[in-house]
Amino acid sequence: MKYLYVLAFMLTMQLSGAQEQAGFSLRDAINYGLSHNDKVLQARNNLLKARKKVWETTAIGLPQIDASAAYQNFIKQPVQLLPARIFNPQAPDGTYIPVKFGTDQNMKWSATLKQLIFNGSYLVGLQSSRTYKKITENALVKTRQKIKEAIVSAYGNALLTDESLKIMKKNIAVVEKNLFEVKQMYQNGLVEQTDVEQLQITLSNLKNQFDYLQRMKVVAYQMLNYTLGRLVDAPLHLTDTLDSLKEQSMQLDLLQKPFVPEKNIDYLMAKNQQKAKKLQLKYEKSKALPTIAAFVNYGKNAYNNSFDFFKDNQSWYEQSLFGITVNLPIFSSFGRSAKVKQAKLDYENARIAFAAKQKELTLKYHQTKAALEHSFKNYKVARQNMALAEKIEHKETIKFKEGIGNSFQLNQARMQLYQTQQQYLKSIIEIVNNKIALENLLGL
Repeated sequence: MKYLYVLAFMLTMQLSGAQEQAGFSLRDAINYGLSHNDKVLQARNNLLKARKKVWETTAIGLPQIDASAAYQNFIKQPVQLLPARIFNPQAPDGTYIPVKFGTDQNMKWSATLKQLIFNGSYLVGLQSSRTYKKITENALVKTRQKIKEAIVSAYGNALLTDESLKIMKKNIAVVEKNLFEVKQMYQNGLVEQTDVEQLQITLSNLKNQFDYLQRMKVVAYQMLNYTLGRLVDAPLHLTDTLDSLKEQSMQLDLLQKPFVPEKNIDYLMAKNQQKAKKLQLKYEKSKALPTIAAFVNYGKNAYNNSFDFFKDNQSWYEQSLFGITVNLPIFSSFGRSAKVKQAKLDYENARIAFAAKQKELTLKYHQTKAALEHSFKNYKVARQNMALAEKIEHKETIKFKEGIGNSFQLNQARMQLYQTQQQYLKSIIEIVNNKIALENLLGL
């Protein structure tokens, strides 16, 4: 049995480790992050809270039942003085007899049913709670969009550091080989010591950048884990590559999709904010309307000089009451009027903001669309430039080895190559980020 427990424990650890080491594609990362990110979880809780708020407001207009019970025991009963002539007509004036009323102990219970018949503020509040629920629904969608963008950006940055390290490692290997060859040439008197030193500087800079990229890789993966809602230092393996992300993002048909404001979450949020301000105006106006409510009360009272209330011979006396209350606001020293005017101004500002948001979103759509179009072209240019820079670097290397060129020209060609390599990688990230930004604007 001991060996079985050990085996079971090892299998469990292996399974959990395998699960922890499971690879994430970009789609997997997005799905995971939208289920585990802290901000998404908070937005979901806010939506659940808003749904409960709707029912809380609805319940105000539904029947309400309250019950109460009370027990009293007079340690010393209060004494009342009555004129003595009530009991003895012959008693002199100004004389009184002390009298105690009631029993030493009493108990009572009652239940009251209340029903709201009319309240203008309640009707507006019910509409407001539903609008508030829509606002929290919009907030959840907006949060999901932001987290999705953050995941795509973090995933792309992690892949960017991976690819940069691969290219940097390859460049270091090339320079190390050239440095070895140039040292041999220097020993044979074919090149100057400056050429050797120039390559040593280049190699030193490349190794320093490589070390920096290794540190940035750790940070990039930690940032991605944080965005996904995982432990920052949890093992993470990415199954997509920059090339696969590029292929997923090269969707030219996306540029042909029209902008429909009603599908944009910012448009819907601004629209609901305007509706909320309008309801606030109605609420302030409704305070001038009467409030009508009805109630029914039923209860029983019992009296005794000892605690015998639960015996069969105890007498309980019933009481019941029905009533209607009407509350009519008449004069508030123009306080309600001031609040109504403030609410009107808030509503007018919300209308202005809503109109401005429509213009802003249309402009943002054209800007984002233009940015995506430019990123497609920028990628093609960066790819061509990198290919040309590779050819130039190759030619300068041959010329240097044959004694036609010099180390300065070779170093310039290499710096140009390293720069175009980074520009090429960044152009892919730009496509991915601009694509997700346009999708969010279109409400896809």
